Amino acid sequence: MPPSYRLTLRKACKQYGPGRLPNADRPDIGAGYAAGSAAIFATGLYGIVLSGYAVRGTSGDWLSSFLFPALALPIAVPSAFFLGVVGWRLAPSSSSITGIITGGIGAIATYLVSLVLVGGVLIVEALFSLSGATLMEAAEIAVGLVVIAFILTWWITIPVGCFSGLVYMNVTEKAANST
Repeated sequence: MPPSYRLTLRKACKQYGPGRLPNADRPDIGAGYAAGSAAIFATGLYGIVLSGYAVRGTSGDWLSSFLFPALALPIAVPSAFFLGVVGWRLAPSSSSITGIITGGIGAIATYLVSLVLVGGVLIVEALFSLSGATLMEAAEIAVGLVVIAFILTWWITIPVGCFSGLVYMNVTEKAANST
């Protein structure tokens, strides 16, 4: 029988977490939900950290401390979900170390998928002359935004991704052992 903390973890994920979402019982979709949840958590945590600096007066104003994370959510969460599903399909394992590694790689890869999404939007805007930028300027802006996002947030996103992968592997390992 698995340790009681795994039973508690599985029950909490099923009752309060992403385990109650549609198709969460499928391991690949569940991995996507876990990755998307990690992206939401990391973004919220980063917003809290920025707010703490805003209160102390060492960082920008309150608006920027909420605006940056809020604008990242619609890009980071779908990217992380997509990568969670793909990651599970490429490396379907129930090992804790695999969960840590896959979660960390997924967190890093989320920046690359976000680059494709942001870059795609900016390049389409440039193609149709909606932004006034050239194609090269649009590409530079997209790369610059994602590089700045990585520099500012890697210290939260990668550990949260690793932890999320570990938690998900423990939950799925318990589910596989109980069937």
